[in-house]
Amino acid sequence: MIIFLCSPSDISAPCFLATLRHQYGIKAKIITPQELVYAPAMEHCLDGHHVTSSVTTSTHGTLDDTSMTAVVNRLDWLPDAHLTTVNTTDRSYIQQELQAIWSSWISALPCLVINRPTATSMSGPTFHHAIWQHYAALTGLPTAPMIYDSAQPEPTPILPVHSIIVCQDRCHSTSSLSQLYESCRNLADYTGFDMLEIFFGEGPDGKVVFSHASSTPYLNHTVSSLTSQMAQMLQGGTL
Repeated sequence: MIIFLCSPSDISAPCFLATLRHQYGIKAKIITPQELVYAPAMEHCLDGHHVTSSVTTSTHGTLDDTSMTAVVNRLDWLPDAHLTTVNTTDRSYIQQELQAIWSSWISALPCLVINRPTATSMSGPTFHHAIWQHYAALTGLPTAPMIYDSAQPEPTPILPVHSIIVCQDRCHSTSSLSQLYESCRNLADYTGFDMLEIFFGEGPDGKVVFSHASSTPYLNHTVSSLTSQMAQMLQGGTL
């Protein structure tokens, strides 16, 4: 079973899955964070040497270590509507526990997982924009000068105009930015992402500069190189 973990508002995933099914015969399922958090049953056991887990969902049956062959993790939040009546202190604690248990479940899956969680985020590392700017420059991407001052409002990121999706060691884009591919691969590798969308805009001098990055790329199903690579990865079950 191939699973895409993504929110109900993820507009690109359904079209991308339809393309994978139509062109490559890959039948993947979308699992939302609501289906995980509100699952009727969940078991996750860690004994120091082995991990066993299973999740019984309301709509897709049981997900366990043997049933899943690949997971594309696009989760950026977990629902907490059921905690609205809980006091603020307890609600914060429960939210942290929810993230911990589901991050552990995804991280421990023995199958291919694209963008495993970290201690701070459900779909990979999370960085302040200033850190992203620093890492972009460090890995060779053009950046615009920005001043971060605690006494001043934070500068507004460059308005994105173009983007490049890095998927492992390959880059995909509808824009003519191939000169930036190597640095984009370096940024994704340096920050620890299997899949990352890097956005660019125009700097003060009109040249292309780094804007921001996202761990949940817009999955453009019309970019044949991206669908082809994803199909190979999901069918092979390896990065």
